[in-house]
Amino acid sequence: MVPSSIPAAEGNGNRRASSAGPDDINMLGTPLPALRVDLSEDDLRESAYEILVAASGSMALSARSVSVRTKGGEKSLTSAAASHLKKALGLRSSGGSSSSSRGRKPYSTAEIIRDQMLISDQSDMRTRRALSRAVAGQATKCMEQMLVALELLQHIPASAFKDLNEHQHWLKRQLRLLEAGLLAHPLVRGDSGGVDALRLRQNLKEMYEKSSDTGKNTESMQALRSAAMGQATRPSKSEAGDVLHWIDGYPLNVHLYLAIIGALFDTLDECSVIDEIDEVMELIKKTWVVLGINQFTHTLCFMWILFRQFVVTGQKETDLLRAAESQMTDIQKDAKREVQPENLQLMTAILGTMQSWAEKRLLAYHDSFPEGANGAMEGLLSVSLLATEVLQQDISQDYRHRQKPEVNLASGRIEVYVRSSITTVFAQMMESVDTQRKAVQREGEPILALAMLANDSSTLATKEVEKFSPVLKKWHPCAGGIAAVTLHACYRREIKQYLSRLNGLTPDAKQVLEAADELEKFLVQIAVEEGADAEDGGKALIREMPPFEVDKIVGDLAQKWVEERLEKLGDWVDRNIEQEQWEPDALREHYAPSAVEVLRIADETLDAFFALPVSQFPEVLQDLVTGLDEALQSYASQIIAPCGTKNVLVPPIPPLTRCKTKKSWFGMGKKVGEAKDGPRPRSHNHKAPLTNLEAFTVPHMCVRINTLQHIITEIEFTEKKAHFGWQKDPTIHSKTSKTKVTPHHSYNSVSAVDANFYRTRETAKAGIEQLIDVAAYRVVFGDLRDVLWDGLYIRGVTNARIGPVLEKLDAQLGVIADSAAKGLRNRVVGALMQACFDGYLLVLLAGGTSRMFTLSDAHMLSEDLECMKDLFKADGDGLPGDMVDRAVATLTQVLSLFSLTTNELIQRFSAVNGSAKAGIKPSLPPTTANWSVSDANTLLRVLCYRCDDTASKFLKKNYHLPKCE
Repeated sequence: MVPSSIPAAEGNGNRRASSAGPDDINMLGTPLPALRVDLSEDDLRESAYEILVAASGSMALSARSVSVRTKGGEKSLTSAAASHLKKALGLRSSGGSSSSSRGRKPYSTAEIIRDQMLISDQSDMRTRRALSRAVAGQATKCMEQMLVALELLQHIPASAFKDLNEHQHWLKRQLRLLEAGLLAHPLVRGDSGGVDALRLRQNLKEMYEKSSDTGKNTESMQALRSAAMGQATRPSKSEAGDVLHWIDGYPLNVHLYLAIIGALFDTLDECSVIDEIDEVMELIKKTWVVLGINQFTHTLCFMWILFRQFVVTGQKETDLLRAAESQMTDIQKDAKREVQPENLQLMTAILGTMQSWAEKRLLAYHDSFPEGANGAMEGLLSVSLLATEVLQQDISQDYRHRQKPEVNLASGRIEVYVRSSITTVFAQMMESVDTQRKAVQREGEPILALAMLANDSSTLATKEVEKFSPVLKKWHPCAGGIAAVTLHACYRREIKQYLSRLNGLTPDAKQVLEAADELEKFLVQIAVEEGADAEDGGKALIREMPPFEVDKIVGDLAQKWVEERLEKLGDWVDRNIEQEQWEPDALREHYAPSAVEVLRIADETLDAFFALPVSQFPEVLQDLVTGLDEALQSYASQIIAPCGTKNVLVPPIPPLTRCKTKKSWFGMGKKVGEAKDGPRPRSHNHKAPLTNLEAFTVPHMCVRINTLQHIITEIEFTEKKAHFGWQKDPTIHSKTSKTKVTPHHSYNSVSAVDANFYRTRETAKAGIEQLIDVAAYRVVFGDLRDVLWDGLYIRGVTNARIGPVLEKLDAQLGVIADSAAKGLRNRVVGALMQACFDGYLLVLLAGGTSRMFTLSDAHMLSEDLECMKDLFKADGDGLPGDMVDRAVATLTQVLSLFSLTTNELIQRFSAVNGSAKAGIKPSLPPTTANWSVSDANTLLRVLCYRCDDTASKFLKKNYHLPKCE
């Protein structure tokens, strides 16, 4: 990769508008590799126009007599002739091209191109004058013998631009273009580290640094010209004479050419090609010799532009798609002859990109075309299949001399599309079934859902045969049969899973089997009718449809055994969970003995199952694993359920009040009515309704948390045992010994069994988070209640600081350190820290009428907060500092409000509450408890606790609150 020697330039943002969203364009992508030099789309477009002007001849392009349109929109003879090319391509007329719709003087072809490429009059005039002077100063008068960017640098002074920034951007673009064409992407390769290349790179860098010194006779300009011409005049092995190669290397030349031919689409109607396409195309072709473009390259680029425009205009203009297919047909013909390597690379990239985008839609054509096959789908099929054929055909020199067996690529791709799309739709239909299976515990609902799936599958098959198969049959005579076979396989997979769990022929089971039988007969009928035109009469299709038969000996005894064992396990779990005492000292590891017993019985159940001669029934094993998972999940759920959630511990948010230090500390004072959507108080005190949670001490909660963690750790061994089944995994170690388990069963694959205990693991993980939060909030809103809610800052900050709170909190941290498992301590302490910060916020913002704060208290509040943070950091032995800082971020921001003057608080509140304008009375913001410096309710609460005359006057005037007493 050639590093750019010139800093990146800023784009001017002048881009052609597109009706497509960014997702459409991003999904399509680009077939061209990125340039190694920073040139934006606008840079490429403007440079491409300059090359077009030079290649077409500056004087010819400036002539206004070439092909014009009148203001009224009447076509000239030349414009009318242009429609012949559009008709040949099958493109519709725009009903008034870009030239005729501007409502001004007649337009020349040159002016049409200029407007189509979004070039300003000033830029166009600068370019023409400079190129005219360049031609006049050359003996050959031949534009092909000029480096356009070099000539523009020499003949356009800085004074020709409106301001310095415009000139700087233009200068950078010209220098980058030279770098891209001569160093980064040269057609004639040389030594990129050689003397000539290094000299040119150095000259470009110096020219950039001396941006104002670009005159014709300056030393730097002469040095740049000498170095650039040296690089540009290197001939290829097959060339003789003076030929300039400065802009014709791939992919730079194609990037520029695409920028030029993009002008063929009307800027006012991007779905249509301009009526002057013939004349414009003739001028565009004059750039071929400069850009190194030939007919094959042009066809590739034009095809890509047509296809891309079809995509970005919403995929509704099928005439663009048909025109692209027409160009691809020409490419297919030319590709059978010898193709140059650079053209082969471009062809592969463009066709591959088009095919990839088309196939993304065709692989799920039911979603892409929900109403059935239409012109766009048929066109995409043609383009995709033709691209596949061109990409896979041999274009080497001996292509015509080698004989290959004929392979019907089209039918193969159609089969892939059908199978993929049918599978996708079936998976979507299964989503509703899976949702019912997970959400509904009753046995009947999932069974009925499976019957409904059979009916939906019949509807899908009917739609496929009626709306899609007629189009698909153009390439595959048995397209409908392939759809039937695929749908049969999808449903067969689901019905087999159902049969593996069947305990008996219940009425619901009978309904499912009848629906499945009707579906199978219907699908087989489709396959027979569709396969009648096949060479084998459809026998291959029928072979792919094994019947939905029920094996009468699907391990009934094993199934019964599994059910009995699981029932006993469930009873044992319920009985022993009730007897568990949850004592911290019951085991050295501080988890419940009952958990050890539950896991032991689960392992013994699996061992006993694998001792049975039922290795041919993996579906029975799956039932056992699922049942064990449910039993362990039940045990975990019963650990969690009695503890409740942290929500019952959090005090209610009281209504807005004013501080009244002479009366009861909370609930007194005049209340301001809450907004309708704000939370309402549950009681008139800050004491959380603990009910039976009084018995759930921190050590007690830690035992429950440790037990859930022990289950998560040990369940891995149980999963491995279930996964490997009869083939014991030699890497599995016993829980009580480091020796390997000796295989004692013959190998039988159970790869179809999902041995993961999803329910248990998810329930335990969620339960740990829930119980940690409950424990933390119980400490803050229960154990610390007397020093936090009833003591901190009561009747003044000075006399009720944070010290007592920290003493009791430190004691609780010691209890956690002794009770929580080592791997869980930081999580418990982290939750306790968050609960403390939440509680501190409630003291500051909803602490009742006995609390008040003045501006001078802000410093003490900050000191108290720092003391609490230091307690959790513990001089580096506690929680990580960044973790503490993240947790306290909101509190720190809210605390900053206490250091603001009352007037500043009022101004902020008025601005946030939408009442900053004079004369607008502030409305009462709802209480959401989402405290922040930008929350109106937060700001109002700080004002309510601010004890000064300014706050009292504001609150009295707007909310009729009495002053602070």
